[in-house]
Amino acid sequence: MSGRPMRSLALPVLLAALAAAPLGCSDVGTDELEQTQSSELTIVPLDIWAQPLPEGFELKATLNGAKLSTKVASDGSVRIPLKAGLTVVSLSAPDHEPLQVGLKFDGKSDPVVQDSVTTPGHGVSLGSREESGKRAHRLFLGLRHAWFSAEGRPARRGNQLDLFVSGEEAYQAVHAELGSATDEVLVSTWWWESDFELVRPEGLHTYMSEAERRKNTILGLLESRPAQKRVLVGQLWGQDGALSGLTVDGGLTVHGDKEGDAFEFMGQANPTRGKFTFQIPDFLFSPRVLENVPKAGAFDLEDGAPVSSTVAEKEVDLTEWPISIDTEHASYHQKFMVVDHDVAFVGGMNLRKVDWDTAEHRVFDSRRMNFDASVEEREAVAAKESLPDNGPRKDYMVRIDGPSAQDVADVFHKRWTQAREDGVEHASHTTDFEVRTEIDPHEDGVQAQITATLPEPIAEHAIVETWLNAVAQAERYVFIEDQYFRAPILNDALYERMKEVPDLRLVVITKPINEWTDPGCAHTYESAALFAGAFPDRFLFLQLRSFDTQVVLGFDETDAHFVDMDVHSKMFIVDDRFLSVGSCNKNNRGLIYEGELNVAVLDDAWVTHARRHILDGILPSGTSIADDSATWFAQLGEAAAANDAVYARWDAEGFDLDLDGTPLPAEYTPRGFVYTLPYGTISDCLLESVGEDMTGLPGGAGGPSGFSDQDGDGEPDGPF
Repeated sequence: MSGRPMRSLALPVLLAALAAAPLGCSDVGTDELEQTQSSELTIVPLDIWAQPLPEGFELKATLNGAKLSTKVASDGSVRIPLKAGLTVVSLSAPDHEPLQVGLKFDGKSDPVVQDSVTTPGHGVSLGSREESGKRAHRLFLGLRHAWFSAEGRPARRGNQLDLFVSGEEAYQAVHAELGSATDEVLVSTWWWESDFELVRPEGLHTYMSEAERRKNTILGLLESRPAQKRVLVGQLWGQDGALSGLTVDGGLTVHGDKEGDAFEFMGQANPTRGKFTFQIPDFLFSPRVLENVPKAGAFDLEDGAPVSSTVAEKEVDLTEWPISIDTEHASYHQKFMVVDHDVAFVGGMNLRKVDWDTAEHRVFDSRRMNFDASVEEREAVAAKESLPDNGPRKDYMVRIDGPSAQDVADVFHKRWTQAREDGVEHASHTTDFEVRTEIDPHEDGVQAQITATLPEPIAEHAIVETWLNAVAQAERYVFIEDQYFRAPILNDALYERMKEVPDLRLVVITKPINEWTDPGCAHTYESAALFAGAFPDRFLFLQLRSFDTQVVLGFDETDAHFVDMDVHSKMFIVDDRFLSVGSCNKNNRGLIYEGELNVAVLDDAWVTHARRHILDGILPSGTSIADDSATWFAQLGEAAAANDAVYARWDAEGFDLDLDGTPLPAEYTPRGFVYTLPYGTISDCLLESVGEDMTGLPGGAGGPSGFSDQDGDGEPDGPF
């Protein structure tokens, strides 16, 4: 999907013009003061990442209360006279928080920033130097964004983004990109299976040999490419411990033991444990100016006030079990790739057998069989005689072509460097690399921010800041499709915003809860009850199901198969303006200490198209997807109610009908995938006292003492 045209000059052009601009400007005068000036001030309006602001910003200035002319020069800067007294500069731009800064000047010494006049939370850096026998001053202003994370990486413009709503289309794109890779490939996944097939044509078992199919596996494809490959795979409960082989196999680890094969691998565990205070640290704006604005270092820059996060600090206790347990149970949960530097993929899908499905989410699909399934087993599924090894799965991935790809690579580089410094297993066979930063923007690209949760010692928390910013801006709707709905940090913000905005609606699509094994059961039920009780007409709590029938031979009977879809999604949309998707679930751990990676997008046209695409995939076929949020909110509710009624009819019949060969009656045929998700009370949950920051543990349940294995494959389920 393409976004609206950029409204700002290309970053390199604008910065180059700014660097070359003269310090003085004779054509800037005053409206109410004399033309004579004792000094001059150049104001450089930037965003909080020290990037040029887009067109449409507004800058005003006064000297001792009298208005000054603020003509914008061709390089984007503004020059005003600087005389004794108080100069107040105001800066605003669409989708940014407004800034006011005061400068006190005595006509002799360098001006100083007046904190009592200056709006906190923005970037302010004042620099001075001698120029042609007089003092020249530059005021660099960093406008805080209303939606993106100030603490996070730059929200870069000029990205081409494609949203994939199924494993089939996502991995087709990955296969095509990897198939042409010649320079470098970076891969991060929580779970790796070497025989994971990226491309699976319909009926592949009828005409493709195992050898031909192996060429389409992740390992086979990477091994065939000349590019340098580097792979990071998450580990559970301790670095290189007893479970280090759980999420990887020998097909990959053999490369970790080799040198010179252009294929490097390390496992990485998350060391977070115990009790600690979660607090996003302050940062200084001036280092960003020095890094991004040419020749800014020629001025003696003052740091200015530290920029603080708007996210409140929180005490975290990861020993809060029914009995006290202090162990490493966090993980690096990120799923992404970077191919030849300028293309990246960010999403929630692992390289694992359960992470592939089509947008049709069919009950019977032989392509969802395990790699080593026999032809006979696949044909039985195709004939609807047996169910496939893996059920229907819902998830997302985004392809990023443009400047933000460098930030995905940088996240990998920071983790890679940390693992090498830690001396983890296979580290001695790895090499360093450089992140390419000179990636040209697309003229019709969109603005996107790569947001991460990274534990100590790297420590990033941009995801939570973007989510809370987005909730604070919400006016019409918040749409959540996620594996979990148990994030008190997010819930508190949503609840307060829904009280403030009487028309704000909340849609949550998640998966059914196992009351016996899921330690997040209580927090999910609590979340659902909170919003259903306070906003019964503005809250939908939904699940997705696939449906098909099976004729039982010899009994002249039709059996119904309602299969709960494995909603593995991590989608968050606000007001057809903002979208965040990636690996981060709606639980506190993903926002505080789990290793996560998302892409955040602010673009009306792109996000609207994405929301329509998502709804089109789950509502009944032929539904005209509305743009009015109240209308499509009602469409979801009506579709769920209709399908609930169909499900109830089948339930009353014992999920089988004697049809004597006649077609299935319409009243027994659900449409689309949407159903109401019932929920119980906290007392229904076996594990009621697990801490709110520990819910959604790897394994889904059982914690360190055991795994949840609801699909019966002998391996843990959970937030993988």
